[in-house]
Amino acid sequence: MLFLTIALTTSLAFGQQIVDNQCNIIPGGWATGEFNILNEVGCAPLQVRISNKQIISYKNSYIFDYKGGNPDTYKTTTDSIFPYTKPGLYYVMKLSETATGVRQRACRVVTVQNPTPPTFRVLICSNGTANLTITNHAVTEYEAYDVDWGDGQFTILNKLNLLATHKYTDKTSKLITVYGRHRISNCGGKSSQTISLDSEAKPAIISKLEMLDATTGELTVTNPNQLELEIFRQEGGGGFSTLGTVVKNVEEKVKVLVDTNKIFCYKLKARDSCVASLESNVLCSSFIKITKEADANVVSIVPYLYPSDVKGMTVTRNDENWWNPTFSQWFKPDNEGNCGTKTCYRLQINTKDATILSNKLCTDAPASLCNPFGSLFVPDAFTPNGDGANDFFEVKGEIEGEPQVMIYDRWGSVVFRNSVNVRFWNGMINGSPAPAGAYLYRINVTDKIGRTFIKRGTVSLLR
Repeated sequence: MLFLTIALTTSLAFGQQIVDNQCNIIPGGWATGEFNILNEVGCAPLQVRISNKQIISYKNSYIFDYKGGNPDTYKTTTDSIFPYTKPGLYYVMKLSETATGVRQRACRVVTVQNPTPPTFRVLICSNGTANLTITNHAVTEYEAYDVDWGDGQFTILNKLNLLATHKYTDKTSKLITVYGRHRISNCGGKSSQTISLDSEAKPAIISKLEMLDATTGELTVTNPNQLELEIFRQEGGGGFSTLGTVVKNVEEKVKVLVDTNKIFCYKLKARDSCVASLESNVLCSSFIKITKEADANVVSIVPYLYPSDVKGMTVTRNDENWWNPTFSQWFKPDNEGNCGTKTCYRLQINTKDATILSNKLCTDAPASLCNPFGSLFVPDAFTPNGDGANDFFEVKGEIEGEPQVMIYDRWGSVVFRNSVNVRFWNGMINGSPAPAGAYLYRINVTDKIGRTFIKRGTVSLLR
């Protein structure tokens, strides 16, 4: 019968760790072997030694990290000592022969345990009580933790209870040491930290609230004591209610719901009862709106819900400072822009401890800058016959200054150019009636900020 011994820290059965595990398969014509391993379970680095239990065993060779499949494809060694440097579950296979040349096979398992030192956080309550929490059990997976409180008192934790509480009788600094222990080997790691009983936990801070889009915001949380913090939200002027979201890390970013039609405020509360009174600062969402008018984009901001917290406000225009709103000015028109290029606006509010970034809105330049001919009337035909109706080629409209108009015949010669005294063409060339037909025109218009636009077209002179 094949001899198998398993020393595992998990509930996994032998043979489930690898694919095509032939440790428990004895091919025809083979026999079962046998051997012992010294230091079969221990922490990395772990050196094992094989002890041969068989009196009749020749040509002994070993596979120290068998991973499944045909053993004949592995490189073997005759060394009976092997060092494991990394934690894990390793299969050792011994290949040998009897005195008559019958091949033998036997397997055992080596468990190399993780000696990573435990990490922990300590929360000091106002009454001198220390609450200790193991924070990296998912990495170390120790079966037990021994806590030395630094005052001669000890506590043992198991893997099902990673929290410990201890009441100190004085306020001198204490060196707390936590030892992690694996079952069977009793090996592990340890770590220490010095605590001051005179310093109480510090409240967390929401250092930034950024609106990523119209419905999603992001909170940046600074949590110096790594408390378990619960996020609460206030809608408008109502009360705060929990979102059920918990943060634990020193620095953490958390996505939250926002709305560009509502004001949401956020704060953090500690979940631990001994520091339940600790609350963070309050940050509220803020947003901007754009109203498009013919000659300007009007940018407006929503008043901040807690104005006494505000230290300064800035609206950026294409990521450059453009406007510093005050509590008496909540909107500003922008009559500048580049046609064909979006202009983007964003509000930044600075408080004592934090920054609030509104949604970013982008829009086209004002219509009056990009469509100077929108209110310009240019006739496509006229009849200079003296009947008082449509006798002139005349440009009309609400434009800045006087347009420059030139008329060309089909050979490209200028037949009319307007001036201050002559604003329209009466169909004459050098005092004589121009022949009926099509004429080209070119109109230059200058906008409010000095840019020149050109309009070309054809007008029919009818007789």
